[in-house]
Amino acid sequence: MPTPQPLSYPIRLPDPVQEDALRLLDVSREVINATVTALWPRLDEFGTRETTYAYQQVTALIALREPHGSRQWRCEAEQAGRILRAQAHRKERFARILSLLSAGMIEPQTEKKPARQNRKAIKQALAALREDDSDGGREVELQGLIEQCCNFYLTHEHFPACYEEMQPIPVLKVGILPYAADDGGDKGQAFHLHLDPEKRLASFAFRFPDAAGRWRRNGAELELQLELPDPVVERLREGTAVAPTLREIREPDGTRSAVLDFLVEVPVQAPAEFGQVQRVLGWDWGVRTLVTATAVDLSGNRLSPPLFLDTGGCDGRQAHTRKHSVFFDIVHWITGNGFWSEISFWIIAAGLAG
Repeated sequence: MPTPQPLSYPIRLPDPVQEDALRLLDVSREVINATVTALWPRLDEFGTRETTYAYQQVTALIALREPHGSRQWRCEAEQAGRILRAQAHRKERFARILSLLSAGMIEPQTEKKPARQNRKAIKQALAALREDDSDGGREVELQGLIEQCCNFYLTHEHFPACYEEMQPIPVLKVGILPYAADDGGDKGQAFHLHLDPEKRLASFAFRFPDAAGRWRRNGAELELQLELPDPVVERLREGTAVAPTLREIREPDGTRSAVLDFLVEVPVQAPAEFGQVQRVLGWDWGVRTLVTATAVDLSGNRLSPPLFLDTGGCDGRQAHTRKHSVFFDIVHWITGNGFWSEISFWIIAAGLAG
């Protein structure tokens, strides 16, 4: 049986609880960042996943850090563990590209141009790696690591000897709190969630500190009634709801808001047979924007205007992505209020059925 695919849909929490939700995300972010910082020297231990939930790996190494309650701490530890697991994975990939690094990847400074990355040399190194690894070793991820190493070289005039030398501790800048580590919507202590697809409603409650920093001793706070959008209702009919994630959105002007990401696991659809493909999606990572994509038919005729994802500079955005290992933030930004998995699959897929 194929592994189900999780789909996410963000719903903004009502205005009366925005301040409470953001306060919760702030204090949780402090605990998550302190946990990641404390466990950073033990990053290698997160390269092996002996448990499904990341919090179990974290709580086995560190005690309760703040008096937020055991279930709240488990949710905070889950996010910290996810960050550390992602970074441990990148460190393993770093070991694969370390032998490829050479001064030839840097174009020296001239009278007219500063020193910069040699894109041609980087592509040649990746091509050699593809020959050695039939699956390509996730080329985009490896290319990002090589470029991060080159940027380190441009600053320090030598390549990093180890992953930690070039990678700052990946602390959160905005709040995110997964409730997957709690005991479910009915028995959870950090949150409660009840879904009624027929009435298109969700009842949600969560624990949070008051303005003085005091927490209720037992149970979640007041219950909210949230209207379920059409995509969520449709997905609930074919899939299974899992624990949501509370997340902060910060606009360029500094405006903050809290959203609840509804997560639904649905069966993965089998890809179309190659002979049935009538359209393909061509896309490029970089150029003047982060992603440029357009759909064409098999004769090469363009079927849609090009899609440009402009994030204010490719190198800067890639550096942000490398630092936090949260490509999903970009995808959420692309889709706004849609299911990120559907759109990201559309961008990544090589062929589309006619």
